Amino acid sequence: MIDEDRQLIELITGYQPAAAITTAHRLGVFYVLGRAPRSAGDLAAELAVDPSNLASLLEALVGIGLLQRQGDRFAATPYAVERLGPGGEMGLVVAKEAVFAGAWSRLDEVVTGGRPVMEPWRSQLDRNPERARAFLDALDVLARIGGPPLHELDELVPGKRVLDVGGGLGTYARRLAEAGSLVTLVDYPVVAGWASEELEGTGVVVVGVDLFGHPSCGVPPRSMDAALVSHLVHDLTEVQAVELLRRVRSAIAPGGHVVVNDFAGDSGPGAFGPLFDVMMRVETGGAAHSRATLESMLARAGFEGVRRLPYDDPLTVYTGVKP
Repeated sequence: MIDEDRQLIELITGYQPAAAITTAHRLGVFYVLGRAPRSAGDLAAELAVDPSNLASLLEALVGIGLLQRQGDRFAATPYAVERLGPGGEMGLVVAKEAVFAGAWSRLDEVVTGGRPVMEPWRSQLDRNPERARAFLDALDVLARIGGPPLHELDELVPGKRVLDVGGGLGTYARRLAEAGSLVTLVDYPVVAGWASEELEGTGVVVVGVDLFGHPSCGVPPRSMDAALVSHLVHDLTEVQAVELLRRVRSAIAPGGHVVVNDFAGDSGPGAFGPLFDVMMRVETGGAAHSRATLESMLARAGFEGVRRLPYDDPLTVYTGVKP
């Protein structure tokens, strides 16, 4: 019983390291503290914060493993300098998760009321485009770190006309184009504008469109050899997802493939899938659909030969053929 109690205590205090890292990022600790050791007092003066409480935070970051202490001075670890300091991409991920932590604190409202607590993505694009762009930048980092090598799939390369549905800033579109595919990325007009800047010179065609406002996702019917739907289905209810996949099917020529890259609610390791499912219900009102549901949705949308590709959990990639 004591061991189980200790495990529970670890779980319920898991917010503390996250809060320490987030606070340090927000205050600029990683931005100004490099590998050269500095005292807490010196750093506090530069950041205009309380020196005693900053020293406590710095000690916590030493324990976490992001700072090193040398006597009464502190320095960032090589990882923190590279990934959280100036130009470090992981700062984008820290900021994204800080926003979502606030939404998770209202999980009881989600469970009670059956609705997400974050405003719809389209509203976020209109009301707070700067934060929405930062969110997409963070997703780009995560996709490059842990996304599957979709640019190696025969269904998508080489020479295939590929529709990247809701492709964001073009993480996968860029890789597919480099592998020889002829890629068209479609997303909301605001996002498409950002993607155009990011993908300039890559050969990727970018189209701004409301995916649910066009019968074939912004391109002529049957004009594509394949379509990639990456991390979009989980933002949708089952009914919405089937409708989107039907529109995707309309864009693909007979014999063409769809590739759905997502996380399933019943994937591992551990509680990853179920927690990702909860996250979608907090943030979007969608769901991390089970593997069986993903297969069913593809079949109901009119795809045949649906099969899961052999990537390790939590990567969940399905492909199907338009007959």
